[in-house]
Amino acid sequence: MLTYKPNELMSSTDVAKNFGSVLAKLASHEVAKIGVLKNNKLDFVIMRNDEIDQLVQQEIARLKFEEDKKFVAAQVQKLKNNEATFYSLEALEKRLSNEA
Repeated sequence: MLTYKPNELMSSTDVAKNFGSVLAKLASHEVAKIGVLKNNKLDFVIMRNDEIDQLVQQEIARLKFEEDKKFVAAQVQKLKNNEATFYSLEALEKRLSNEA
């Protein structure tokens, strides 16, 4: 969950009245994000597009890492249970070329 500094939180009314200065703060990297409060509850977040892209890429990397961990754990379990199949390089190349 994201955390916010006091200067990163604004009411929706203040954002509407000062939209130009909000964009200027974001553009100058004075703040990374603006949390927009409605009835004293976080309702929206305004961020630069590059910041959003970075968050998305971090989440994709985290999800890929979690999937890789699951795959490795399954392979380790196969090794522990003596269920793993080992191939020579030649046999593996032949097997892969037959699947293509």
